[in-house]
Amino acid sequence: MAQIFVGVDGGGSKTSAVVVDEQGREIGRGVAGASNYQGIGLELAVNHVRFAIQSALTSANYYDLPDHILIGVAGVDRPQDQVSWQQALAQGPQLAHNVEVVGDFELILYGLPDHTGLGLICGTGSIAFGRDGRGKKTRSGGWGHFFGDEGSGVWFGREALMASVKASDGRGPRTLLLDLIMKEWNLTTPANFIGEVYGSGDHGIDNTKIARLSRLVFQAAESGDDVARLLIRNAINELALAIKACDKNLFFDRPPGLAITGGLILHSPGFLDGLIKRLRGMMSVGEVVRVEDPALTGAQAIAGR
Repeated sequence: MAQIFVGVDGGGSKTSAVVVDEQGREIGRGVAGASNYQGIGLELAVNHVRFAIQSALTSANYYDLPDHILIGVAGVDRPQDQVSWQQALAQGPQLAHNVEVVGDFELILYGLPDHTGLGLICGTGSIAFGRDGRGKKTRSGGWGHFFGDEGSGVWFGREALMASVKASDGRGPRTLLLDLIMKEWNLTTPANFIGEVYGSGDHGIDNTKIARLSRLVFQAAESGDDVARLLIRNAINELALAIKACDKNLFFDRPPGLAITGGLILHSPGFLDGLIKRLRGMMSVGEVVRVEDPALTGAQAIAGR
């Protein structure tokens, strides 16, 4: 029987699973809800990963055990995170002959030659990371929505809300963001922001909902809003600093490649162009690779081992 491989990309908004054959050709795909267990809990995150995998295998008309599954999930940054995931996955039906759990950022580096270089995820959350030819790994950012994830969707949403309420109070400059957010949430007064933010989600704040406000920042910036434009400049600077911090902690004998993924950064061309321009002004960067589909990239990588 032909060998089958599955790559899983689990983020703060959704989980994608892709099935490939021995030649790395996609033959199935599945999607489920978010799987960052730091935000939704381990049990629900594992359920979403399992559902995405089973959906992908069903779409591929494959009902045996895959040879290898590579699961990259947000929030898996420490050895104890991997242990927790492996233990939780072991409690249910066997998924594959071999199951490997890594941080979602590990998948991105498979898009670079020799799987070494620098990477950036900028979607609901954000993190910079890297691995050099000696196998040394490092990361920067990715501290979560309470005190990190600068430049991410959640960060933009949080900053937009703060700028809006300051404008409403008279503590900050006027901004289009106030009216845009009220229209987005169908509100008549900023006072209802409290219920929208703190009264949503099983675990309190719904980060996906907050992250969706990020598009309003870019909309306001295109209309000439100074507050929104400043937020974008600040985000670019923070992301560039995070990437440079990783570069400083690694050794490369040539300018490292940079792999980039995440719905926010990939779907905002001006944002990405601004980041690359800022970064090239700070350090030497090799080829910039857009990793559009980390799950597929991961599946093809293990199929080629």
